[in-house]
Amino acid sequence: MKLNLRGLFKPKPKSGNERPKVKREKKVKPAISAPRKRSPVVNALLFSLKVIWGAIRLILTILIVAGFIGSGLVAGLVYGYIETTPELSAVDLTPTKYNTFIYDVDGNVLAELKQNENRVWIEFAEIPQNLINAYIAVEDKRFWDHKGVDFRRFLKSTYNTIISKLKGEDDLQGGSTLTQQMVKNLTGNMKPTIKRKIQEMWQALKLEREGLSKEDILTRYMNTIPMGSTIYGIETAAQAYYGKDVRNLSLAECASLAGITNWPTRYIPNSDENKANNMERAHLILDLMFEQGMITEEEHTQAMQEEIDFTFNPGAGKITRSSIQSYFVEEVIKSVVKDLSEQKGISAQTAEDMVYNSGLKIYTTQEKKVQNALDSVYTDETYFPLINEEAKLREEIPQSAMVVIDPATGAVRGLYGGNGKKEGSVLNRATGMGRSPGSTIKPLLIYAPGIETGRITAATIIDDVAQHMRLNDLSIPEKERQQIYPRNVEKRNYGLTTVHEGLVQSRNVVASLVLRDYTTFKVGLDYLERVGLPCWDKEGMISIAMGGGLEMSPMQMAAAYTVFAYKGVYWEPYFYTSIEDYDGNLVLEKDPKMTKVYSEQTAFIMNNILQDAVLYGTGKGNLVLNKNGEAIPTAGKTGTADKSIDKWFNGATPYYVASTWYGYDNSKAPISLTSEETNNAKKIWHAVMTKIHEDMQPTDFFSSVPAKIVTRKVCKDSGKLATSLCEQDPRGSRVVEEYFIDGTEPDYGETCDAHFKAKVCSASKDIYDRHVLANEYCPAETITEQVLVRRPIEYNPPFPSDPYPEDWKYGVYEDVPCAIHSQPLEPIITLPLPTPTPAYVPFRPY
Repeated sequence: MKLNLRGLFKPKPKSGNERPKVKREKKVKPAISAPRKRSPVVNALLFSLKVIWGAIRLILTILIVAGFIGSGLVAGLVYGYIETTPELSAVDLTPTKYNTFIYDVDGNVLAELKQNENRVWIEFAEIPQNLINAYIAVEDKRFWDHKGVDFRRFLKSTYNTIISKLKGEDDLQGGSTLTQQMVKNLTGNMKPTIKRKIQEMWQALKLEREGLSKEDILTRYMNTIPMGSTIYGIETAAQAYYGKDVRNLSLAECASLAGITNWPTRYIPNSDENKANNMERAHLILDLMFEQGMITEEEHTQAMQEEIDFTFNPGAGKITRSSIQSYFVEEVIKSVVKDLSEQKGISAQTAEDMVYNSGLKIYTTQEKKVQNALDSVYTDETYFPLINEEAKLREEIPQSAMVVIDPATGAVRGLYGGNGKKEGSVLNRATGMGRSPGSTIKPLLIYAPGIETGRITAATIIDDVAQHMRLNDLSIPEKERQQIYPRNVEKRNYGLTTVHEGLVQSRNVVASLVLRDYTTFKVGLDYLERVGLPCWDKEGMISIAMGGGLEMSPMQMAAAYTVFAYKGVYWEPYFYTSIEDYDGNLVLEKDPKMTKVYSEQTAFIMNNILQDAVLYGTGKGNLVLNKNGEAIPTAGKTGTADKSIDKWFNGATPYYVASTWYGYDNSKAPISLTSEETNNAKKIWHAVMTKIHEDMQPTDFFSSVPAKIVTRKVCKDSGKLATSLCEQDPRGSRVVEEYFIDGTEPDYGETCDAHFKAKVCSASKDIYDRHVLANEYCPAETITEQVLVRRPIEYNPPFPSDPYPEDWKYGVYEDVPCAIHSQPLEPIITLPLPTPTPAYVPFRPY
């Protein structure tokens, strides 16, 4: 309804000319009734509903977003697990009827590996049908229908497991198919993780998709399944638990055997309790077989009533394999098994099954001439004389081992693991033995690391004097602590010695001082690890400078010495180059691992020093000659363990690096080598290498002197640039030409300060029987001019009984001149003889 408000207000009176104002009506809002006031309870309820609805919407939003994020993360995680799943191929797992062949580098057959040499293997056709049905009934009833994974069973078992966990129970439901269980057995991965489960399911699906037949799956599964203790496979288990061939098992025994798999420690028949448990599970399996139509009611009844005669003998059925293969072939098999296991993601046993049962072609690194040389020497008893009486008492014969490697590639060209012809499975001392390397460790631990890091040069001077490096060793008696340690082999000290000479002559004192004061333990052990010899637990033990406390094999030492023969490069030794299947498809290819340990300059300098060790040092006599008598450049180092327990020679030519050990197995107690045996390691090394190099031509280790190598003529007593006095040393010229890495050589102003010329008195000597400096009172006929040696630090023996070094005799006490002619002599005055008085004659008068 509209209200007309016109006329309610009167206008004001107007003046004459004033225009009258138009009256406007004022609009009035219609009257509205006031709303009824809500109850506070209602308002609170409505507000609460709004808050709850807002919270619900927020939670739903969060859940949806979290769901998307979680799904993405789970999907990514699953994808990552699948991407990192080890390669497992159906082709690799399919058994063949072909034997595996192993070849040398020229394609000659080294060995033929026949099926079943490694374990008892039962073919599918020989497996009792009742045993197959028993496993399927209890482990995987839809085995013949699924494609590797039974998703229905998996989801059900997952649900049951979750419910069990929520109830606080520990009832884990198994949802793995036989294919998945086979994968687990093949990979050896038993970790109860989500990652393992996802990868296992993926591998099972992949294997069946690639065409691995159900029959092959059952064959693999039943031949690899763990059956308690160290028993694997149905045939071994049948022999161990029932005392019969698996082919002869009854229906009840098949059910009993299949029941062990679920929980071997509960069901293996090794006690009355376990036998009862086993029978209970066997009856459960028989019920399942009957329910699934695998057996008739009559068969079921008869089997349920059968009393199984268990014969627990865990050693029965196992193959004790005595290898007929050579030392080299055995190492090839080990290497192939290891690599197949790692790269295919399978267990070592599965990899071994592949080697023996898959008809592989394995191409190795062996060179026929190298292995023939080793075989010839190591089966020649003249290199193993039975002259050690202590060894005879302990019924031991001398042993040795040797490895030959190509330094340019790291390929093992041949090896031998013991004295005489190999018969059966015996210790391969070339790879499976650890012995003290003696002084052969010095180049690797001390000298090469020191040169590489610039802490020493070949001309660094070390004072070879009596040392007492065990004074603070509280682990030994005090009397022993005061004894001289270490000692040189010659039981003498030689005084001022260059690093070059110290290594050539294998001076223990020089090596120990360089390790302790120059190279340092940390640096030395770091470089030792780089050549495959980690020994960090020996840090601080000065004995390791002589190989004490260390254990190495000839394989390790040969590989480590490749750094001195080929540009400072270390190769991890390997035995094969590639593996093919029967049809020629590549199964595995070896990728040699190389590490650049030293610069070419350091390798060159070390090689030069080690060549000198063969020419005139401790390795003298081991220079390799070809059949024409031409010298093949040879570098090497001898090694002797404490008390002559072990003898070594590690050496190289430009063609090969080889390490030889000689000693005894010491099965009862350590046996020291006699003096007649001490050179046998060198003899064997030289004999083998001479045969190998018969038809080889001399060539240098390095085609040219590496860049940044400089030479200087230095003095062997100061390490500084030589002077004419150095050539006049009473021992002969002390001048040598030395190699240096550019920047480490002596400056041209650094001349020898060890040699000086002085006048000595031949009539006087000090208490050490040395000439003394002449003084102004010495007669000219007793004075001679000599070139003498001035030590940078005067030597004072720490203990009165300590000997003086050999070069002590060539020095003098410069502040103690001749004591005989200490004052001027009285001059001899010649007086004229007096006129004799005439004799008295008495006067007599006439």
